[in-house]
Amino acid sequence: MRTYWRGCAIGLGLWGLACAPLQTSLYMREAERAIEQAEEQEAAERSPYAWTKAGLYLEKAREKNGRSQYEQAMEYSKKAKQWALAARSHAMAAPKESP
Repeated sequence: MRTYWRGCAIGLGLWGLACAPLQTSLYMREAERAIEQAEEQEAAERSPYAWTKAGLYLEKAREKNGRSQYEQAMEYSKKAKQWALAARSHAMAAPKESP
């Protein structure tokens, strides 16, 4: 019985380790999609501050993910998504310039 519980504990520990990279990938993909949506609204021209922040946070998230610092990568991904959503909403609210 003792071996059974030890196996369960090891299994749960390994599962928890595998979860962090998967969660990070999910958050990074959400941030990428939010940036794509902001790009569709011309956020780079209409909301450059928020657009730039989103891109820089996503870049930092990728860097941390590459170094297996998953918690930090998740936090940067969340910030990237927030800034991308802000850029999108600002771009949608900004009046379009006439040529």
